[in-house]
Amino acid sequence: MMKKHSVLLKEELCAGCTNCVKNCPTRAIRVHHGKATIKGDLCIDCAECIRTCAYHAKYSMTDSFEDLEDFAYPIVLIPPSFYSQFRKLGPEEIKACLTKLGFKEVVDVSLAAEALSYKTAEFLDQYPGIFISSSCPVVVRLVRLLYPELTDHLIPFKPPVDLMAEKARQDALARGIAPEEIGIFFLTPCPAKYTNISNPLGLEKSHVDRAISVSLAYQAILEVRKEAGSGQEASGGEEARPEEGEEGVLPYRGMGWGQSGGELKAMPETVQGKSLSVSGIHRVKALLDEISRNNIKGIKYFELTACNYGCVGGVFNVINPYQARYNLRRLELKGRKPVDQDYSQYNFELPKKFEELKIGQLDSNLEKAMEKFIQLEKEIEVLPGLDCAACGAPDCKTLAEDIVNGLASRSDCIFLLRKQVGELADRMSALAHELPPVMKKDKKDR
Repeated sequence: MMKKHSVLLKEELCAGCTNCVKNCPTRAIRVHHGKATIKGDLCIDCAECIRTCAYHAKYSMTDSFEDLEDFAYPIVLIPPSFYSQFRKLGPEEIKACLTKLGFKEVVDVSLAAEALSYKTAEFLDQYPGIFISSSCPVVVRLVRLLYPELTDHLIPFKPPVDLMAEKARQDALARGIAPEEIGIFFLTPCPAKYTNISNPLGLEKSHVDRAISVSLAYQAILEVRKEAGSGQEASGGEEARPEEGEEGVLPYRGMGWGQSGGELKAMPETVQGKSLSVSGIHRVKALLDEISRNNIKGIKYFELTACNYGCVGGVFNVINPYQARYNLRRLELKGRKPVDQDYSQYNFELPKKFEELKIGQLDSNLEKAMEKFIQLEKEIEVLPGLDCAACGAPDCKTLAEDIVNGLASRSDCIFLLRKQVGELADRMSALAHELPPVMKKDKKDR
């Protein structure tokens, strides 16, 4: 399992086009010698590079169904967005297929999502100030990296996935299942949630053991249906319709968490009236800029998700987010009441505080750092300030930082290089007309 990041690079496929460089929200990618590289200390696994790479040079690793063999009692957690991938399969059919694939239990993460909505609303009533949802790991990493002054404004609770994983494990233990036999699997719509297993936020150790991408799970379910003689999900038949009285099995309100705005809809109207939902990493970043400047007024709670339209927009999903939103809305419209459950069964509190990521220092030595800062200012003055990314860095400031740190040179800038080549050509032309007398004599003698 990857220890730090799950977004990776296939160097042999990289064409050095710099699309990923220009779209990375944390300036984590550089292109040198025609190939991209990802700086691990700046990567937040948002998968923007995967989305924008036309050459499929970026990818993400996850686990597979073969990993079920590592556990005698595998449990799978279904995120709300997973149901949106199917138009003609109902939730109970999907759960039955996952059981046939080898899982002993199938658990809805939306149950924990409902509980977290209740807990968050209670928290917001008790504490003054503004707060940001901590359920999207990309947003949490983004805040810690680029907006450390907002770190204390992140809601100090576990995300629904970890809440449900912890409870599912405790329930299995209470039934007498041996600890070493239990394996908690999650069907992840994005790389960030896979990264969170080996590199958790606010936790010493994740409560999830493995994560399988939604695309793998989707194909596996279709194979089960095919073997059972039911055909492909996308062909024939009526659309799946949830049955009345399914609330105990399918938590409708928590199901809304699968797309942007669903978290707020699960809260009281008093909270919704002073909250804002924003999705898409670049829009989220723009909003955080304004919050950091204290330029947003009257809003107490921000539901932020890195993927466009929320988890239905994750790169591991199969169908487009528009169809997914429609499918999920159909399930939501069937009922609005929360599931009758004991919220005290969940352990909401994070054992560790969210802390800022201290990176980006020019040098650990203060004296050297000051020298580099002065040099940095000079380099910024020299560079054209066009932020074209042709040098392989996202902007001129980043290139200046790389130059100061010995990772790049001025000649990487095509505009400075062109100027240098032009000056060299002018100098050579001038030299050609300033031949020494002996060379002029030789030329005359010829």
